Amino acid sequence: MVIVKKLMLIAASAIFAGGLLPVGGAHASSYLTITNTQNTDYNARFVGQPKRNDGIYYYGPYKTRRSATTRDASGKNWQHRFVRVSQTAKLSNGVTFAKFSWYGKTIGWVDQRALQKFSRTSNAQALLTNAHFKGRAILFNNYSTNASHVSVGYADASSQTANAANTLYPIASLQKVMTGAIIEQLTSSNKLSMTDKLSKFYPSVKYSQNITIRQLLDHRSGINMAESTPGSLLTTQAAQINYTLQQLNSTGKSSFNYTNANYALLAAIASKVTGQSYEDLVQSRIIKPLGLQNTYAWDQLPTSQLAASGYRYANGQDYQSANVSQDLMSSLLGAGNYYSTPEDYATFQRGLRNGKVLTKSQYNDLANNQKYTYDGGMYHYSGGMKRIRGSLTGAGYDTVLYGTEGNKYGAILFANQSPTKSINSLAQTLYSLAENYNEN
Repeated sequence: MVIVKKLMLIAASAIFAGGLLPVGGAHASSYLTITNTQNTDYNARFVGQPKRNDGIYYYGPYKTRRSATTRDASGKNWQHRFVRVSQTAKLSNGVTFAKFSWYGKTIGWVDQRALQKFSRTSNAQALLTNAHFKGRAILFNNYSTNASHVSVGYADASSQTANAANTLYPIASLQKVMTGAIIEQLTSSNKLSMTDKLSKFYPSVKYSQNITIRQLLDHRSGINMAESTPGSLLTTQAAQINYTLQQLNSTGKSSFNYTNANYALLAAIASKVTGQSYEDLVQSRIIKPLGLQNTYAWDQLPTSQLAASGYRYANGQDYQSANVSQDLMSSLLGAGNYYSTPEDYATFQRGLRNGKVLTKSQYNDLANNQKYTYDGGMYHYSGGMKRIRGSLTGAGYDTVLYGTEGNKYGAILFANQSPTKSINSLAQTLYSLAENYNEN
């Protein structure tokens, strides 16, 4: 009996070795055999399925075992889906099958001819194009060492100048984190305290004796202010601050209320504490330490570099003019009047934790240890995720960062034409691509 059992185990091992050989038995000869297997790693998409309609087999290549004689899914439902191939198997009939996964989940096997090699960059570009997004995006994994760079559409439609790596975009509210980082630097060096009151700097603001620096950072100051456009260009920082002081309303409440005025006041406070202009602070504390080459204040744009024009998709047409008012830009001190590129902004985000701008501990302090959903210029979510979102009233510019707090995975989108699909959703989709697919 022992000998019989041992022989059965040996036979079973021979049949199932590698998990790919056909099931044995009386009908084993009716199954196809695998003549060669190869481990691989590349991205692809399903093509030609309306005509081909390839079968998808969950348990092995077609007809190599009993469970693979009937298709488990139809290729028609997978047309243009983006997948990752991990293994190929050549069968005795000469056909090669590919084992594939979809967003990290292993699906099964399909005839390799159903797939076309397709890079992560190309897939991201297709997704953005379908949403009428125009601009520049990056998606990255492994702390930006594996990144995809995507440009879509024109920076200037009239001259048909394409969006490119050095095209500048207004970053809108993504600037708030820069202002917050400067405040964190000042509190870390004991030049300022998170518990300092606004009345110490601007006692004329109603309820300022009850408003702290921390509350300004987290939009819990009770201050609100519409994103209104001044009647003329505000050419000095003093004029910008005075405009904010005249326009804001202070309610005495401490519940969350998002407003640019909080960060304009923080920029002004940083200037008072240091004796430097806000632009000088950004230059010396962020741009220079990080070696940023494409980040500028709204009134310091280089003539040698193109700032993308703003557009909207309307009435079935791309490139409907929607430029930002320069008067409005002049009023957004500390809150949304800088230009940059996705690549520079990714460098800035890494600088918030690697010691070049802030240390990891200082970053957590700026983020208030994620006490609220919004802290320190960023939205924080469960699972260690963050989002930073920006747009400019009346203009076609849209910006967003969505990724992990530690910057291992992320997507940054700078649009000069607002997409027809939510840019937050697009960012999450590109984040999923970064999380589950490498570039190739």
